[in-house]
Amino acid sequence: ALVECGHDPDIVQTVTGFGEAGSALVSSSYVDKIIFTGSPGVGRLVMEGCSKNLKPVILELGGKDPMVFCDDVKIKDVVPWAMRGCFQNCGQNCCGVERLFVYESIVTEFIDTVLPRVKGLRQGVPLKTCGSDGDVDCGAMVMDAQMDHIQALVDDAVSKGATLHCGGKRNDKLDGQFYVPTLLSGVTADMKISTEEVFGPIMCIVTVPNDDDEKCVEMINACSFGLGSSVYSASQKRGMKIGKQLRSGMFTVNDFGVNYLIQSLPFGGVGESGFDRFAGPEGLRACCLERSIVEDRIPGVRTTIPSPIDYPIDIRKGLPFGTSLVNLFYNESLLGKIKAIFGLIKYG
Repeated sequence: ALVECGHDPDIVQTVTGFGEAGSALVSSSYVDKIIFTGSPGVGRLVMEGCSKNLKPVILELGGKDPMVFCDDVKIKDVVPWAMRGCFQNCGQNCCGVERLFVYESIVTEFIDTVLPRVKGLRQGVPLKTCGSDGDVDCGAMVMDAQMDHIQALVDDAVSKGATLHCGGKRNDKLDGQFYVPTLLSGVTADMKISTEEVFGPIMCIVTVPNDDDEKCVEMINACSFGLGSSVYSASQKRGMKIGKQLRSGMFTVNDFGVNYLIQSLPFGGVGESGFDRFAGPEGLRACCLERSIVEDRIPGVRTTIPSPIDYPIDIRKGLPFGTSLVNLFYNESLLGKIKAIFGLIKYG
């Protein structure tokens, strides 16, 4: 693709490896900037490594993205969004939905509608080379250690009162790193799963009491992560009002994940989700060395230093001339600027 577009094919190079390879790139004098995608813990290490050489860094870290379903939505219309948001890539998606805020008056109907769909998800290996017909919705977890992390979060939530409707364990029917798609409801702020990134196939339902928009915003912003967010409402005005109060780097009303698809938009978060942006004009500029360059635009016209403020400065004329010059540029009134012009003429 690079050659086709007339670029040097070596402009993009790939380095594979683990922590040692990443550390080498961070410390290398040949690398001018680091754009890191990963966990907040590793992100802090990357930032620390870059600080030794004052190397700029962009951090796109974890997410705990909320999806809000107001009381005026149609359940059948929003359930597909919840399924896609929570179970795409088996939940291993930085901008995946990790918290479903469902308004109290519709939460029972929502659970009754979504539960059969979660139970019906097909799990397995989708590759033909592994003997599969590809009839799979959720694959495996990338790392086995993540399975233990997910299990600990689920167990903690259940022990503190959350309802486990289905899943909540490794898939013992399959050989590999498979975690059964899980549905939890009654999730509250004291549970670790409310504030720690899951990165797995878990749908967590949080009930918004009394269908209260302000309470919903308060509950969402209590989390230290702030990558993406989405609000669904029959009233776009209401959805926007809620969304504008959410502390996140991205927001969609009655949609999900489109921020990432539209590459002309900047992508990134706030808080534990990192800082700065990639993609969009902001992302492209972030890969450049920004410089301020000034040149004369009118042929034959050159900037000179006025004699009253040329060194050694004329004590009698220098100060009033400088004052007039400042007023010409920065005085907000027209009369002030006119007086400044006369001052420049008088002391120039």
